[in-house]
Amino acid sequence: MTIPGTSHSVKLPDWYRAVAILVGAVSIVLAFVVLAFPGLALATLVLLLAFALLVVGIDRLMAGVTGHPYGLTMFPTTIAPPKDGADAPAGPGAPK
Repeated sequence: MTIPGTSHSVKLPDWYRAVAILVGAVSIVLAFVVLAFPGLALATLVLLLAFALLVVGIDRLMAGVTGHPYGLTMFPTTIAPPKDGADAPAGPGAPK
């Protein structure tokens, strides 16, 4: 891939390429398993949906009990502004 406006090309790190190949191969094998055993695929989807609904239900219940918008979040949803009121540093190409 070439970055627009430059002659530089971007190449993924070797470890990332290895992971991408592994995930691609596993996905293809699982696709054939799903095609061969649609009942197993349906049962797996039902279990995944049930687990996801359980997690969402617990999260919403905790949000209602605690009064926080996200009950069990592990990640902050906002970044605090600088305390001294200064503007955030501008990145490359930002208007001055």
